[in-house]
Amino acid sequence: MNEAQFMALCKSGKFKEALALALDGKEKAKFSPSRFAIDKKSGTPIFYRGNKRVEIGADGEWELAKNNWQPGGPQD
Repeated sequence: MNEAQFMALCKSGKFKEALALALDGKEKAKFSPSRFAIDKKSGTPIFYRGNKRVEIGADGEWELAKNNWQPGGPQD
């Protein structure tokens, strides 16, 4: 995924196209993201599948994030 192109699409309001760029042909993967948000502190995208956070693993496939902490969960 080219992060500069992704952010350019987000800034222009083309969110579906940005998510399609992030998927990059892996729409059928088990943990491919269905939505995303932009982290306000770092400005980087955070991807979600349902209510679980996902990320691209070392092998280039989508997988559950190592730290799946959610605000309002049992840890609070």
